[in-house]
Amino acid sequence: MIIAYSKDEPEKQFWFITNEFDLTAKDITDAYKCRWDIEVFFRFIKQELNVSHLVSLNKNGIEVMLYMTLIVAMFVLIYKRTNEIGYKTAKRRFAMELRNLIISMIVVESGGDPSLFFKT
Repeated sequence: MIIAYSKDEPEKQFWFITNEFDLTAKDITDAYKCRWDIEVFFRFIKQELNVSHLVSLNKNGIEVMLYMTLIVAMFVLIYKRTNEIGYKTAKRRFAMELRNLIISMIVVESGGDPSLFFKT
């Protein structure tokens, strides 16, 4: 067991349990800090990007899903800045425009006229 103290708040204690006895206390606290960064990242993709679970359990599948999620997040941020709107509005509008684009592409590939599909 390792007890670490915060530099900013010396009265604050952090307790870590490990079976890696050859690592220093700093190495272990750094590893936990990196792990916490991963937790914050996954909370972000779950809450903001609606990723509820990983579709694959192998390394390649997880990497592909994470890269795709990050690419979509970047597209949404670019869309947000380009249109000078809020994040949630950008996410919603981007999804609607992307859906319409995909539908148009499917209609065209099927030999149809996409302008007929979006008539109001």
